[in-house]
Amino acid sequence: MLQRANPWVLSYITVGVAALSAAIIWVAQNHIIEKIDSYETMENQRKIHRIINKINKQFKQQKAMNTVSKKREQYIQTKTGKFATFIFAIFCFLPVLPDIIGTRILYKKIRFPHFILAVIIGKSITHMTFIFVGKSIIDIASARIGIK
Repeated sequence: MLQRANPWVLSYITVGVAALSAAIIWVAQNHIIEKIDSYETMENQRKIHRIINKINKQFKQQKAMNTVSKKREQYIQTKTGKFATFIFAIFCFLPVLPDIIGTRILYKKIRFPHFILAVIIGKSITHMTFIFVGKSIIDIASARIGIK
């Protein structure tokens, strides 16, 4: 901003990089989850694999979580449920949660094109606000000092 960069170009670049990084997290996470699932079936497991399997079994055996998950899956099939999930996805990519947590929360709950659109909207809200507010502050400060 101090170098008088165009704020729109700066916004496009930062939002694009953020969307690309979220997409990479999505793909990497899917690959990692597949690997973890394949380790469950191995006979001779290392200590880390046994620990991961215990954690996975604990999450899979929780009945309360399973009933909430089933109700959510039924709700997500409705038009209202899809819209609510999309709005929640946008919220996940505001600076409230780290991207890796937001991506994990949305795993298998939203399709990839909708995921990317939610990332772009969420990151645009954050990045563009800071870029344009920063530009305004710099312009006011430079006008006050007398720098053109």
